[in-house]
Amino acid sequence: MTLVESLYDEFRAVGRDVQIATLTIGLGYTAVETSVGDVGLAYTPAGRGESCTRVRTYRDYEGALAGELLTSILSDDEMERALGLALVNALNRRAALALPVDDGREEAFVRLFAIGRGVHVAMVGFFGPVVQRLQRLGAEVEVLDRDRHLGDEARFLRLLEEWADVLVISATTILNGSLERFVAAASQRVRTVVLGPSTPLVPSAYRGLAVHVIAGMVPVEGPRVLSAVRQGAGTPQLTPLCRRVYRTLEAAA
Repeated sequence: MTLVESLYDEFRAVGRDVQIATLTIGLGYTAVETSVGDVGLAYTPAGRGESCTRVRTYRDYEGALAGELLTSILSDDEMERALGLALVNALNRRAALALPVDDGREEAFVRLFAIGRGVHVAMVGFFGPVVQRLQRLGAEVEVLDRDRHLGDEARFLRLLEEWADVLVISATTILNGSLERFVAAASQRVRTVVLGPSTPLVPSAYRGLAVHVIAGMVPVEGPRVLSAVRQGAGTPQLTPLCRRVYRTLEAAA
């Protein structure tokens, strides 16, 4: 079972009892607000469709049951999957708020993985501030980012098998279905963290995946988050309106 299938199974019962209040596709992030006031985020995939319509099939979901939108997480279309992922993060918001707070000077995974001088970090998705902090600690960092045209995938996969000690993987890989491929390519010694505002903070959904830490952001000021998303805000603007949390996992080999 894939991660998105696990997330669908986890929340389809909840989706029968909750409605969608608002759905916002911003330039940087997509946000879903439920009828009970919970807000969830997911990255808005780059690029446009074949026409001026940003979604493959338009439908007004506001007022509909959450379960009707939840099926989007199983779509092979990245924008539709982003809608489903934002909904999952909204439905899971209250559980995510109970996770440990990641409020140190460095991200929790840096401490948990003892990242320092000489540690080899392979990163899928460019996290600029994180790269700077890791390099300041003396770690060696290799980045693969499709949208920024950074790295070569074939070489990167070899690094995961032969060179890397740590894999930092953006949760945006869930949208194009590549997360499992990168996790599976890493050698057994590699410690893996799924990182970013899109991260579904649902520990049970990662069963069977060699993921050791999940880390993300949970909206705490819902109206301000929705306003920021509407106005094209990105991670730097959303971070003060959210709580950074993490969870360690029993990773499957």
